[in-house]
Amino acid sequence: MNKRQTLFVAIILGFSAQAICQEPLFRSPSEAIKVGPWSFSGLYGATFNQTLLRQWNAGGQNSLNTGFILRQSAEYSTEKWAATQLLDAAYGLNFQEGVVRKIDDKLEYNLRLDRILSGQPLWKLSGFGSFKTQWYRGYANPEDADTAYVSRFMAPAYSLAGIGVTHKDEFIELYFSPLTAKYTIVLDPQLQTLGSFGVTSGQSLRQEMGAYVNLRAKRNFPNKLALDLRMNLFANYLAQPFSIDVDADILLVYKATNHLSITLRTQGIYDRDISVRDSNGDGKVDAPGIQLKQLSGVGLTYNFGTIK
Repeated sequence: MNKRQTLFVAIILGFSAQAICQEPLFRSPSEAIKVGPWSFSGLYGATFNQTLLRQWNAGGQNSLNTGFILRQSAEYSTEKWAATQLLDAAYGLNFQEGVVRKIDDKLEYNLRLDRILSGQPLWKLSGFGSFKTQWYRGYANPEDADTAYVSRFMAPAYSLAGIGVTHKDEFIELYFSPLTAKYTIVLDPQLQTLGSFGVTSGQSLRQEMGAYVNLRAKRNFPNKLALDLRMNLFANYLAQPFSIDVDADILLVYKATNHLSITLRTQGIYDRDISVRDSNGDGKVDAPGIQLKQLSGVGLTYNFGTIK
Protein backbone atom coordinates (compact mmCIF):
# COMPACT_ATOMS: atom_id res chain seq x y z
CA MET A 1 0.00 0.00 0.00
CA ASN A 2 1.54 3.34 -1.02
CA LYS A 3 1.65 6.49 1.12
CA ARG A 4 -1.43 8.05 -0.51
CA GLN A 5 -3.53 4.93 0.10
CA THR A 6 -2.22 4.54 3.66
CA LEU A 7 -3.17 8.14 4.50
CA PHE A 8 -6.57 7.71 2.87
CA VAL A 9 -7.39 4.55 4.86
CA ALA A 10 -6.07 6.13 8.08
CA ILE A 11 -8.35 9.16 7.67
CA ILE A 12 -11.43 7.01 7.04
CA LEU A 13 -10.67 4.60 9.90
CA GLY A 14 -9.79 7.43 12.26
CA PHE A 15 -13.07 9.20 11.55
CA SER A 16 -15.09 6.02 11.98
CA ALA A 17 -13.25 4.95 15.15
CA GLN A 18 -13.89 8.35 16.73
CA ALA A 19 -17.58 8.14 15.89
CA ILE A 20 -17.90 4.52 17.05
CA CYS A 21 -16.04 4.90 20.34
CA GLN A 22 -17.41 8.24 21.50
CA GLU A 23 -19.85 8.48 24.43
CA PRO A 24 -22.69 8.25 25.19
CA LEU A 25 -23.15 4.50 24.89
CA PHE A 26 -25.13 2.61 22.28
CA ARG A 27 -28.91 2.88 22.25
CA SER A 28 -30.87 0.03 20.72
CA PRO A 29 -32.55 0.97 17.40
CA SER A 30 -36.09 0.19 16.42
CA GLU A 31 -36.84 -3.50 16.18
CA ALA A 32 -36.37 -5.26 12.89
CA ILE A 33 -39.31 -6.99 11.24
CA LYS A 34 -39.11 -10.74 11.85
CA VAL A 35 -40.92 -13.35 9.75
CA GLY A 36 -39.98 -16.87 10.82
CA PRO A 37 -36.21 -17.29 10.35
CA TRP A 38 -36.04 -14.03 8.35
CA SER A 39 -35.22 -10.59 9.76
CA PHE A 40 -35.69 -7.40 7.73
CA SER A 41 -34.29 -3.93 8.39
CA GLY A 42 -33.66 -0.85 6.29
CA LEU A 43 -33.25 2.85 5.81
CA TYR A 44 -35.04 4.95 3.18
CA GLY A 45 -34.54 8.65 2.62
CA ALA A 46 -35.15 11.54 0.24
CA THR A 47 -33.32 14.87 0.54
CA PHE A 48 -33.84 18.33 -0.95
CA ASN A 49 -31.75 21.52 -0.98
CA GLN A 50 -32.80 24.70 -2.78
CA THR A 51 -31.25 28.12 -3.44
CA LEU A 52 -33.60 30.76 -4.91
CA LEU A 53 -32.29 34.25 -5.77
CA ARG A 54 -34.13 37.24 -7.24
CA GLN A 55 -32.27 40.53 -7.85
CA TRP A 56 -29.69 39.47 -5.29
CA ASN A 57 -26.95 42.09 -5.30
CA ALA A 58 -24.27 39.78 -3.87
CA GLY A 59 -24.67 37.44 -6.83
CA GLY A 60 -25.11 33.69 -7.03
CA GLN A 61 -27.09 31.10 -8.96
CA ASN A 62 -30.41 29.38 -8.43
CA SER A 63 -30.01 25.68 -7.74
CA LEU A 64 -31.88 22.63 -6.55
CA ASN A 65 -30.43 19.36 -5.27
CA THR A 66 -32.57 16.29 -4.85
CA GLY A 67 -31.79 12.65 -4.23
CA PHE A 68 -32.76 9.40 -2.58
CA ILE A 69 -30.99 6.68 -0.63
CA LEU A 70 -32.08 3.11 0.14
CA ARG A 71 -30.38 0.47 2.26
CA GLN A 72 -32.43 -2.69 2.66
CA SER A 73 -31.18 -5.84 4.35
CA ALA A 74 -32.64 -9.29 4.84
CA GLU A 75 -31.09 -11.95 7.05
CA TYR A 76 -31.93 -15.63 7.29
CA SER A 77 -30.63 -17.40 10.39
CA THR A 78 -30.72 -20.90 11.86
CA GLU A 79 -28.59 -22.57 14.52
CA LYS A 80 -25.75 -23.37 12.11
CA TRP A 81 -26.43 -21.44 8.92
CA ALA A 82 -27.08 -17.80 8.03
CA ALA A 83 -27.59 -15.76 4.86
CA THR A 84 -27.29 -11.97 4.70
CA GLN A 85 -28.44 -9.81 1.78
CA LEU A 86 -28.00 -6.07 1.35
CA LEU A 87 -29.36 -3.78 -1.36
CA ASP A 88 -27.68 -0.35 -1.38
CA ALA A 89 -28.98 2.23 -3.87
CA ALA A 90 -28.71 5.99 -4.28
CA TYR A 91 -29.33 8.61 -6.94
CA GLY A 92 -29.06 12.40 -6.89
CA LEU A 93 -29.37 15.33 -9.29
CA ASN A 94 -28.41 19.01 -9.26
CA PHE A 95 -30.46 21.52 -11.27
CA GLN A 96 -28.69 24.83 -11.87
CA GLU A 97 -29.36 27.50 -14.50
CA GLY A 98 -30.93 25.00 -16.92
CA VAL A 99 -28.15 22.42 -16.55
CA VAL A 100 -28.81 19.03 -14.94
CA ARG A 101 -25.86 17.35 -13.26
CA LYS A 102 -25.74 13.92 -11.68
CA ILE A 103 -24.24 14.11 -8.18
CA ASP A 104 -24.90 10.59 -6.88
CA ASP A 105 -25.42 7.24 -8.59
CA LYS A 106 -25.10 3.81 -6.98
CA LEU A 107 -26.67 0.38 -7.31
CA GLU A 108 -25.14 -2.46 -5.27
CA TYR A 109 -26.22 -5.90 -4.07
CA ASN A 110 -24.31 -8.10 -1.60
CA LEU A 111 -24.95 -11.70 -0.55
CA ARG A 112 -23.06 -13.66 2.11
CA LEU A 113 -23.69 -17.27 3.16
CA ASP A 114 -22.32 -18.25 6.60
CA ARG A 115 -21.65 -21.57 8.35
CA ILE A 116 -21.26 -20.91 12.08
CA LEU A 117 -18.12 -22.62 13.33
CA SER A 118 -18.48 -25.09 16.18
CA GLY A 119 -18.09 -23.58 19.64
CA GLN A 120 -17.74 -19.98 18.51
CA PRO A 121 -20.81 -18.26 17.04
CA LEU A 122 -18.89 -15.01 16.42
CA TRP A 123 -16.72 -16.69 13.77
CA LYS A 124 -18.24 -17.99 10.56
CA LEU A 125 -16.99 -19.69 7.42
CA SER A 126 -18.42 -17.56 4.61
CA GLY A 127 -19.01 -17.40 0.91
CA PHE A 128 -19.43 -13.85 -0.40
CA GLY A 129 -20.67 -12.34 -3.64
CA SER A 130 -21.44 -8.79 -4.73
CA PHE A 131 -22.49 -6.83 -7.78
CA LYS A 132 -22.16 -3.06 -8.25
CA THR A 133 -22.95 -0.66 -11.07
CA GLN A 134 -24.78 2.67 -11.61
CA TRP A 135 -28.21 3.73 -12.83
CA TYR A 136 -27.49 6.18 -15.63
CA ARG A 137 -24.86 7.82 -17.83
CA GLY A 138 -22.18 10.02 -16.37
CA TYR A 139 -20.59 12.91 -18.29
CA ALA A 140 -17.20 14.55 -17.84
CA ASN A 141 -18.72 17.94 -18.75
CA PRO A 142 -22.50 18.07 -18.17
CA GLU A 143 -22.68 21.70 -19.38
CA ASP A 144 -21.79 20.58 -22.91
CA ALA A 145 -24.57 18.46 -24.44
CA ASP A 146 -22.13 17.08 -27.02
CA THR A 147 -19.66 15.75 -24.45
CA ALA A 148 -19.14 12.00 -24.69
CA TYR A 149 -20.29 10.05 -21.65
CA VAL A 150 -17.62 8.43 -19.50
CA SER A 151 -19.77 5.80 -17.74
CA ARG A 152 -23.24 4.28 -17.85
CA PHE A 153 -25.32 1.34 -16.59
CA MET A 154 -23.17 -1.84 -16.78
CA ALA A 155 -20.17 0.23 -17.88
CA PRO A 156 -18.59 -0.27 -15.51
CA ALA A 157 -20.02 -3.03 -13.35
CA TYR A 158 -18.04 -4.88 -10.71
CA SER A 159 -18.65 -8.40 -9.44
CA LEU A 160 -16.88 -10.19 -6.58
CA ALA A 161 -17.02 -13.84 -5.50
CA GLY A 162 -14.93 -15.52 -2.83
CA ILE A 163 -14.68 -17.64 0.30
CA GLY A 164 -13.36 -16.55 3.67
CA VAL A 165 -14.22 -15.98 7.33
CA THR A 166 -16.49 -13.48 9.08
CA HIS A 167 -16.18 -12.05 12.57
CA LYS A 168 -19.24 -10.30 13.95
CA ASP A 169 -20.08 -8.61 17.23
CA GLU A 170 -22.72 -6.07 18.30
CA PHE A 171 -21.28 -3.17 16.30
CA ILE A 172 -18.65 -4.48 13.87
CA GLU A 173 -18.84 -7.03 11.08
CA LEU A 174 -15.55 -7.97 9.35
CA TYR A 175 -15.22 -10.36 6.42
CA PHE A 176 -11.82 -11.47 5.09
CA SER A 177 -11.20 -13.61 2.05
CA PRO A 178 -7.69 -14.69 0.95
CA LEU A 179 -9.11 -15.90 -2.36
CA THR A 180 -11.55 -13.65 -4.22
CA ALA A 181 -12.25 -13.27 -7.92
CA LYS A 182 -13.04 -9.75 -9.12
CA TYR A 183 -14.63 -9.06 -12.50
CA THR A 184 -14.79 -5.67 -14.19
CA ILE A 185 -17.53 -5.53 -16.84
CA VAL A 186 -17.85 -2.85 -19.54
CA LEU A 187 -20.90 -3.50 -21.76
CA ASP A 188 -20.54 -0.45 -23.96
CA PRO A 189 -18.69 -0.56 -27.34
CA GLN A 190 -17.50 3.04 -27.10
CA LEU A 191 -15.96 2.61 -23.65
CA GLN A 192 -14.58 -0.82 -24.62
CA THR A 193 -12.70 0.77 -27.52
CA LEU A 194 -11.17 3.31 -25.15
CA GLY A 195 -10.07 0.56 -22.78
CA SER A 196 -11.86 2.26 -19.89
CA PHE A 197 -11.76 0.96 -16.32
CA GLY A 198 -8.78 -1.30 -16.93
CA VAL A 199 -10.26 -3.61 -19.59
CA THR A 200 -8.20 -4.40 -22.66
CA SER A 201 -9.22 -2.24 -25.63
CA GLY A 202 -12.09 -3.92 -27.46
CA GLN A 203 -12.83 -6.33 -24.60
CA SER A 204 -15.79 -6.32 -22.22
CA LEU A 205 -14.41 -8.25 -19.25
CA ARG A 206 -11.36 -8.11 -16.99
CA GLN A 207 -10.66 -10.72 -14.33
CA GLU A 208 -8.51 -10.33 -11.22
CA MET A 209 -7.69 -12.67 -8.34
CA GLY A 210 -6.71 -11.44 -4.91
CA ALA A 211 -7.47 -10.82 -1.24
CA TYR A 212 -10.58 -8.96 -0.15
CA VAL A 213 -11.72 -7.29 3.09
CA ASN A 214 -15.23 -6.01 3.81
CA LEU A 215 -15.80 -3.94 6.98
CA ARG A 216 -19.20 -2.85 8.25
CA ALA A 217 -19.87 -0.75 11.37
CA LYS A 218 -23.36 0.33 12.41
CA ARG A 219 -24.21 2.25 15.55
CA ASN A 220 -27.03 4.43 16.89
CA PHE A 221 -26.38 7.01 19.61
CA PRO A 222 -28.76 8.46 22.27
CA ASN A 223 -28.39 11.95 20.74
CA LYS A 224 -30.36 10.75 17.69
CA LEU A 225 -27.20 10.35 15.61
CA ALA A 226 -26.71 7.16 13.58
CA LEU A 227 -23.50 6.00 11.92
CA ASP A 228 -23.19 3.50 9.07
CA LEU A 229 -19.67 2.78 7.78
CA ARG A 230 -18.78 0.46 4.90
CA MET A 231 -15.27 -0.19 3.59
CA ASN A 232 -13.98 -2.56 0.91
CA LEU A 233 -10.31 -3.36 0.25
CA PHE A 234 -9.00 -5.49 -2.64
CA ALA A 235 -5.41 -6.47 -3.50
CA ASN A 236 -4.78 -8.10 -6.89
CA TYR A 237 -2.28 -10.98 -6.63
CA LEU A 238 -1.67 -10.94 -10.39
CA ALA A 239 -0.59 -7.30 -10.72
CA GLN A 240 0.83 -4.89 -8.13
CA PRO A 241 -0.53 -6.73 -5.05
CA PHE A 242 0.58 -3.91 -2.73
CA SER A 243 -1.49 -1.34 -4.64
CA ILE A 244 -4.79 -1.79 -2.81
CA ASP A 245 -8.15 -0.68 -4.20
CA VAL A 246 -10.19 1.17 -1.56
CA ASP A 247 -13.91 1.97 -1.51
CA ALA A 248 -15.15 3.60 1.72
CA ASP A 249 -18.59 5.03 2.45
CA ILE A 250 -19.70 6.80 5.65
CA LEU A 251 -23.33 7.72 6.25
CA LEU A 252 -24.33 9.93 9.20
CA VAL A 253 -28.01 10.54 9.93
CA TYR A 254 -29.29 12.96 12.58
CA LYS A 255 -33.00 12.55 13.25
CA ALA A 256 -34.56 15.91 14.13
CA THR A 257 -38.02 14.29 14.35
CA ASN A 258 -39.39 10.80 13.72
CA HIS A 259 -39.21 11.31 9.95
CA LEU A 260 -37.29 14.56 9.34
CA SER A 261 -33.51 14.19 9.39
CA ILE A 262 -30.20 15.66 8.30
CA THR A 263 -27.91 13.33 6.38
CA LEU A 264 -24.21 13.54 5.57
CA ARG A 265 -22.64 10.98 3.27
CA THR A 266 -18.96 10.85 2.35
CA GLN A 267 -17.49 8.36 -0.11
CA GLY A 268 -13.87 7.86 -1.08
CA ILE A 269 -12.50 5.60 -3.81
CA TYR A 270 -9.00 4.69 -4.92
CA ASP A 271 -8.79 2.29 -7.87
CA ARG A 272 -5.58 2.09 -9.88
CA ASP A 273 -7.58 1.01 -12.96
CA ILE A 274 -9.57 4.26 -13.06
CA SER A 275 -7.78 7.35 -14.39
CA VAL A 276 -8.93 10.58 -12.75
CA ARG A 277 -5.97 13.01 -12.87
CA ASP A 278 -3.46 14.52 -15.29
CA SER A 279 -0.01 13.32 -14.18
CA ASN A 280 2.19 15.26 -16.64
CA GLY A 281 0.24 18.42 -17.46
CA ASP A 282 -0.65 17.53 -21.04
CA GLY A 283 -4.39 17.96 -20.47
CA LYS A 284 -5.15 14.23 -20.59
CA VAL A 285 -6.43 12.21 -17.66
CA ASP A 286 -3.95 9.35 -17.42
CA ALA A 287 -3.36 8.37 -13.78
CA PRO A 288 -5.35 7.04 -10.82
CA GLY A 289 -6.07 9.16 -7.78
CA ILE A 290 -8.31 9.51 -4.76
CA GLN A 291 -11.93 10.21 -5.65
CA LEU A 292 -13.95 12.00 -2.97
CA LYS A 293 -17.67 12.75 -2.82
CA GLN A 294 -19.63 14.43 -0.02
CA LEU A 295 -23.39 14.94 0.00
CA SER A 296 -25.54 16.51 2.68
CA GLY A 297 -29.18 17.42 2.89
CA VAL A 298 -32.37 17.77 4.88
CA GLY A 299 -35.24 15.48 4.08
CA LEU A 300 -37.55 12.64 4.99
CA THR A 301 -36.17 9.35 6.30
CA TYR A 302 -37.56 6.13 7.67
CA ASN A 303 -35.51 3.36 9.20
CA PHE A 304 -36.12 0.26 11.26
CA GLY A 305 -33.90 -2.37 12.81
CA THR A 306 -30.14 -2.69 12.73
CA ILE A 307 -28.83 -2.73 9.18
CA LYS A 308 -26.86 -5.96 8.94
